[in-house]
Formats: sequence, structure tokens, C-alpha cells
Amino acid sequence: MAGSSLEDDNRFNFNAIKSFPTLVNDKINVLKFLEATSDLIMVVDRLGRVFAPVKYDMQGNVDKIKNNYEYNEDSCLLELILDEYSKGKNTAAEGVLWLNRALLFFELLFQEMLVSLQAKDYEVSMKKIFTVAYEGSVKKYHGWVTQQLFNFMCKMSPTFIQILKSFEVENDLKGFETRLENFNSTLHGVRSKIDEFFEMNPISGV
Repeated sequence: MAGSSLEDDNRFNFNAIKSFPTLVNDKINVLKFLEATSDLIMVVDRLGRVFAPVKYDMQGNVDKIKNNYEYNEDSCLLELILDEYSKGKNTAAEGVLWLNRALLFFELLFQEMLVSLQAKDYEVSMKKIFTVAYEGSVKKYHGWVTQQLFNFMCKMSPTFIQILKSFEVENDLKGFETRLENFNSTLHGVRSKIDEFFEMNPISGV
């Protein structure tokens, strides 16, 4: 996966980040889903130490999937959830649900970043962008303490320019804009399908 090669180079290359898989017969390839999610977690790492709680939370949910499902290169994530539930379990399903809520946060975050890139507004407030993404995704699931933690993270977040430099794309903003747009499109497709799945297949306990 992209993560290992980037670590070998000790460098970060946003263009090497793997996109989420396209749906094939309404199926989500679990291996490709996990690879893309792991690479997204690597992107989160570039946002700075202040976002470590987000990184570890996402990784914990990825681990729930890896540790509770047996799968191969052809396995479908949604079929694995149903199989687990048929056995009276929902540990990994809970991980998928919370991971998908985090994916919505990043989809909204990247969408706001795209708006600023298209407008060439590089002085936009990242606190504002993070707040829009948070309020549109996971805020309603968090208690007061977690919401205050997020507010603190916003205040300590890097600027838009600092993020572009951290992603190492400041010298090719148009290319980054195109890559981010494509990445967000595949993310939206997978995330929406997972949302639809949980709406059509209510799983008790999650």
C-alpha cells in the first residue's frame, strides 16, 4: 500500500494516497477500503499532533475490522457485516459505523478545502472549515467534553497554507485540487453506500 512505500522514502506524497474503491455491483472491496482508510489516516497524521485523537480513533475502528473479519481480496465489506451479525456479533460493524462517520467529516473537510482552492482563498480560516465539517458530521454523536476537545483542536490547527506545505503540494496547487476532487468523489461513493446499507439493515447495538 501507499503507506509503506512512503515510509520507506521517509517522505509524504499526496498523489500516492490510494483512493477508495469504486463500487462493483454495489459491493465494497474490503481490502481496498482498508488500504484507502489507512492512507487517509496517514493524511490525518500530517495535520499535526493535535489531531492524534482523531488518528487513533480511526485506527482503532480499522483494527476492529481487521481483527474480527476473515476476508480475502474478493471480500465485500457489507457482506462481512451481515455475516458477523448473523452470528450474533456486531463489534466490527460498530467499527465500520464510526469509521464511516469520520469519513463524512473528512469528505466535508476536503469539500471546503476544494472551495477555497478554486477561489484561490489561501487565507481562509481552517477553524471555520473544521467547524463546518464537524457540525455536519460527528458533532451530534459527541458529548460536551468531546465537543470542547474538538474546539481546542480547531484553535490549535495549522493554517491552510501550512496544511498545503505539510501535504507537500504547495508547488502544484492545480494538480492537488484535481487529485483531491477525485479522492473525495470515491470517498463519497463508498461512504454513501455504507450509510445506505445501515439504513436498510438496522443492526441492533450499533
